[in-house]
Amino acid sequence: MSNNTQKKLSSIHDFNASKQCEVGYEFEYENEHAEGTGFFITVIGDQAESVKKAIFAKINKERTQAALLKKRGKDEVLKPIEDLIEDNIEGVAACITGWRGVEEIYSPELAFSICQNNKLIFDQVKAASENLANFTKSK
Repeated sequence: MSNNTQKKLSSIHDFNASKQCEVGYEFEYENEHAEGTGFFITVIGDQAESVKKAIFAKINKERTQAALLKKRGKDEVLKPIEDLIEDNIEGVAACITGWRGVEEIYSPELAFSICQNNKLIFDQVKAASENLANFTKSK
């Protein structure tokens, strides 16, 4: 390969998915018939620092509480399945940064509520936030 046609090498920083995932991606929620609803949801990627920070904060709080129990000689409380499911919903809801096409103004509490009460929205938000292609630009 000659110098004129040699491909430029990538930088390791080009592969920083956390940074790429901080850029919002909007998609239209499709109902159970795969029809557009006019409800547009903006998500960031699940690898975004702000999403990881929210998840880590919750885990660190729980670990601190467990350490305090242990220090007092008490057994750690086994987390019920309902709480584990709620943690999963919170992680997905943390990826939502806004929406349009509905009366209500976005809030983290409403994002959690809609993910908790509509599995189809939960699944679409999860899929969109996990798809790195949604947060990268073609080169």
